[in-house]
Amino acid sequence: MKIDTLIVGQGLAGSLLAWELIARGQRVLVVDRDEAVTSSKVAAGIVTPITGMRLAPTWRGEELWRYATAAYRRIETQTGQWLFRPIPIARLLANDKEALQWQKRLSQAAAELGEDRWPSGTVPLEIDTTIFHDQLGGFQMPGAGWLDVPGFLEATRQYLLERLAYAIGRVDAEEISVTYEGVQWKNIEAGRVIFCQGWEGNRNRFFDWVPFRNAKGQILDVECPGAAAEERIINRAGWLLPMGGGRFRAGATYEWETPDDEATSTTPEGREEVEAKLRGMLKVPFTVTGHRAAVRPVIRESRAMIGLHPSAELFERVGFFNGLGSKGVLNGPFFARQLAEHLVNGAPIEREVDLQKNF
Repeated sequence: MKIDTLIVGQGLAGSLLAWELIARGQRVLVVDRDEAVTSSKVAAGIVTPITGMRLAPTWRGEELWRYATAAYRRIETQTGQWLFRPIPIARLLANDKEALQWQKRLSQAAAELGEDRWPSGTVPLEIDTTIFHDQLGGFQMPGAGWLDVPGFLEATRQYLLERLAYAIGRVDAEEISVTYEGVQWKNIEAGRVIFCQGWEGNRNRFFDWVPFRNAKGQILDVECPGAAAEERIINRAGWLLPMGGGRFRAGATYEWETPDDEATSTTPEGREEVEAKLRGMLKVPFTVTGHRAAVRPVIRESRAMIGLHPSAELFERVGFFNGLGSKGVLNGPFFARQLAEHLVNGAPIEREVDLQKNF
């Protein structure tokens, strides 16, 4: 079987890259282990314009948002499924440090834009204080959203299957031979191979030199009838994502240096941490109905790392797309396009995300 590109891994990165390459007339084969629990399948899929305790705007947020929304709409058109949903986020300030930071942001906006003007991407917040803790106030982010990541992955898998472009299997890098003419894996002859293996991205012979700092995350499925009318994503030291009918997803933990054999293991401590976030957010009772865990691939501050292996001995036949972390839904589509343009048309990769120029 001869193809243009062999993609290893059908998580968020591998799926997005497959869409971009197919759009450019490339013949691809995506090989995936088809595991029940992966970081992409567990991911919340939330796009947040302003993040963290510093209340900082997301890196290149507006630019990435424009491309992401357009990309997901194109995919929805081709699959006939509704996958990406713009949903406002109500951000409730969780402590005095956040409140002080927000006052600084308000003062800066007033000085630069005029009195009663709010920082870009925010509007005044209205919240039901019988349901949510609102002692320190907050703000709303209209330009936010949510991708049904498991739904997106399954829609992509079906799209690939229809084109004979998907296979279940385990690709061992030791089984791949690379020559000037291309790469060979079993009976597959490809022009190139791109590894999109998530948190295990440096567990093969080609990229064992890439430094990862992965973060395990645990999330809960909960039922909360008292908050059933809330249709926004709520954020207060954690997040609460409405799924309809009083059902929510809630998270998340950030756990560093997780042993490999505990990557998808849930723990009582993880559950308690997320429940504590919920108690700090909700005044009404909730019931936990599910508990999941996975590891986010983090290389440099949840920014993508893409490109071809720098070794001249690999003849620009081996590539890498990884490091999306917790912001992959937002930045993944843009950098999948950039990598696809580089592979097909020789377009440059931005220095900040270019694998060859950062290590």
